[in-house]
Order: sequence, then C-alpha cells, then structure tokens
Amino acid sequence: MTRKHYPTWLRRRRHDAADGDTLAALAAALSAQDHGATRGLLRADVVVIIDSGGHLPTPSSPVIGRPDAASELLALMAPDTDFADASVNGIPGLTLIREQRVVGVLTAEGRSGLLSSVWVVCNPEKLHRWNR
Repeated sequence: MTRKHYPTWLRRRRHDAADGDTLAALAAALSAQDHGATRGLLRADVVVIIDSGGHLPTPSSPVIGRPDAASELLALMAPDTDFADASVNGIPGLTLIREQRVVGVLTAEGRSGLLSSVWVVCNPEKLHRWNR
C-alpha cells in the first residue's frame, strides 16, 4: 500500500479550524475597519499568510504578530467588501466579495478562542472557480 503525500495546507488539523462565530466576529471587525476589535481576535503570535499572486501589494512572507497581522488584514479590505460564510477545503471560511465577485477566500485556525493562523487567497488566478 502506498501512502499519499498531501500538501501542508491539506494536512492542517481540521479540529483547530476557527468556528463560525469567530469568523463572523472577524468579518464584522474587518468590515468596520476596527483595528482594536481585529487585534482582539488574534493571538499575540498569530501568523497571517496572504497569497495575492503579486496582484496586490501584500507581503511576500508570512506576517507574524498581532499588530502587524491586524494591519495587513485591514489593508486588504476595501470599504465595499462584503463577506459570506463558505466551506473552504472542508473547513469554515469566509469569501470576500466586491461587485458580486469573490475577490478573496479566508480560512483560519484558532486556539483558546483566538485566531492563531489566518490564510487569505486573493490571487485572481486561484479564484476563478469561485466566480463561475
């Protein structure tokens, strides 16, 4: 029997996935551009990974730490960004929507009621299936 090797993002432990209430609170904080509320949902050692494929001015390496992570997440949000709940690779997530098109997909992991990791994909080449 051969063992399949899956990419790291598929091997994440699903029991650490952020719950819907935490994601809803994050969506509300980001929509309101509330830096304090956004920071309040993140662990001190949070890691944020943003994949824009070079289409947006985002960091090319993971952002570590609550203040910088909150700032980067808020910088992604245009005032007209809406959020919708979504299942992303089998775990709860959010879609970021502008002008009726998905412009980003967010998933997160949480520990102790706070988000420990956040992944945002806003690379249009990876989002084409969300906009069929």
